[in-house]
Amino acid sequence: MAVHVQLFAAFAEFTGKREMQVAFREGMTCRDLWNSIRESNPKIAEIPPLFAIAEEYVVPDAILKDGDSVMLFPPVSGGSPTYIYEGALSVERALEAIRHENGGGEAIFIGRVRRRSEGKIIRHLFYECQTTMADKEIARIIDEMFSKWPLLHVEVQHRIGKLEVGEIAVIVAVSAEHRREATEACRYGIDELKHRVPIWKKEVSESGEEWVGICEH
Repeated sequence: MAVHVQLFAAFAEFTGKREMQVAFREGMTCRDLWNSIRESNPKIAEIPPLFAIAEEYVVPDAILKDGDSVMLFPPVSGGSPTYIYEGALSVERALEAIRHENGGGEAIFIGRVRRRSEGKIIRHLFYECQTTMADKEIARIIDEMFSKWPLLHVEVQHRIGKLEVGEIAVIVAVSAEHRREATEACRYGIDELKHRVPIWKKEVSESGEEWVGICEH
């Protein structure tokens, strides 16, 4: 029982391999696969991975099957990072990413740009981040969520750039067998993301412009 892995670019160079076999276990995810590979190849540990199966991108928490062939590669120049997006976020994509046949409870947090903030009339917001560090910190938060609760899937999406009133700024979606674990983990995820991830927000209002700190939606 094994998963076949194809490695590209820096991953192939740093491991000295274009292909490898990794022992499969029931319930294994792409994230588990990555953790197994980087344990024996520490040089690649600081590079955020992207995953594809059958030439389609998959999320890190995608469940693998015995015999799957997984492509593993660094972020593509000009492409979207794993968690940070310059284009519109998708609730439908988030719900699809967390769907599981045993997922009796799904919880989702959606943060939108509001019209009024502390007495100011908002025209639009602008989000900026250090993408590599943001991806790494969000991955750490997701790992913590899995360690604290028996979850099935977690999906996180965050916008950067200019956002108009009503647009979605952030999505955290979680599935578990039961609702309590899903809702608790979802709340933990958005709270930790707000406090820890290097994302900054500028409010552009009728009274001027102001940077208001890290990820406070």
